Amino acid sequence: MATRYQHRIGVRAEICFDLVLDMRNPTPDQLCQIVADVFRQAADVDGALKLSSLPGGAVYPEWNSVDLEVEPHRILDPSTIRAFDCVEVDSIQ
Repeated sequence: MATRYQHRIGVRAEICFDLVLDMRNPTPDQLCQIVADVFRQAADVDGALKLSSLPGGAVYPEWNSVDLEVEPHRILDPSTIRAFDCVEVDSIQ
């Protein structure tokens, strides 16, 4: 009998999404407040963001941390991948 495990993995990434504003050139402080408000509305109870709730939401991971073809000398840089937790999911017979 073998046991399988689910790992919660984090990889650094940049989140991009679209904002429609009434102002042409918001100040950095205004942008910070607006983005914080958007994130609060899109976050679940654990603080995680669902990209589907951000208009035009996309994530651009640091591909060099996982893809050997991008930068072979930097593959799996331990500083860019984190394991948050691990739970047993089922048993295979």
